Amino acid sequence: MQTWKRGALWSLAAIALLAVAASGKSLLGQSSGDASRPAAPAVNKSWPEVNLNVVVLDKHDVPQEIDEQKFQLFEDGSERPLEFRAAADSPMSIALLIDTSGSMYKRKPAILSVVTEIVKSLPAGSEVMAVQFDDQSFLDLPFTDASKIDYSFLNEIYRGGTALFDTVVATENYFAAHARCTKRAIVLLSDGGDNTSHVPMRAAIQSLLWPGAPTFYSFVFSDSHAAFGQKLLDKRDMQELAKAGGGVAFTATETDLVSNTARFVSVIRSQYVLTFAAADPARNSKARKLEVRLPDKDLQIHALRVYYAPAQ
Repeated sequence: MQTWKRGALWSLAAIALLAVAASGKSLLGQSSGDASRPAAPAVNKSWPEVNLNVVVLDKHDVPQEIDEQKFQLFEDGSERPLEFRAAADSPMSIALLIDTSGSMYKRKPAILSVVTEIVKSLPAGSEVMAVQFDDQSFLDLPFTDASKIDYSFLNEIYRGGTALFDTVVATENYFAAHARCTKRAIVLLSDGGDNTSHVPMRAAIQSLLWPGAPTFYSFVFSDSHAAFGQKLLDKRDMQELAKAGGGVAFTATETDLVSNTARFVSVIRSQYVLTFAAADPARNSKARKLEVRLPDKDLQIHALRVYYAPAQ
């Protein structure tokens, strides 16, 4: 039974602001190329071991089964020895970020459909957390065994603005501290259109770049009331977040919702986890470039392209 009540929850928006305060001006003032002050979570339990979640698709976006021995990983241009930590049926830690702002009101049935389909498809032993957000963000479901979820947490009222970037930053910090599986994903269900966050988009992107970070996926629901140009900008933001987080963006419309949900389920189950030891074990907050290679050059490899070493 669901016993975690919203009235007694932490506000994740407040946690996001604490993250800003803890890193000085780094979240608000640095450029995306500044590697000296990363906005990554402080929790790095396995360092210098790094777990990298990877998705491989063909040119038609169909997940591919790959012989693990064919993967090559390069950190700052040097190949690193690999181990493999998660098969297709390995349990996952997954976070659902659900936009409950006013513009998403008519999408409530679709959200329920997508969420239930994702959860019921997860491998045995998986855990799920859920954050719902409007102009504030709330941890409405802490990490819970996927087989024991009470979906009543989805019965929230849809209203207010959209603190999307604050929510991403706060969720990444919570995820880093509490997730137990090496196979990891965050799924954002929103129409985009952030209009109330205290941090910019670049802070949200930087919060995705830490050792062991989950793959980031976006489910884009178009805002029927937004102008055409605004829809394009909102969709672009959602796509940029997914790309930066090593994942894929999906478009969710009424006509293709079922097929895109099924496609997403197959993609998320196909994730690999490549494990390697960082070449430099120093806790120096510096950016480390990553490249995953396979012999077949026609395949799409989705993974982080950079991560930040933990700080002292």
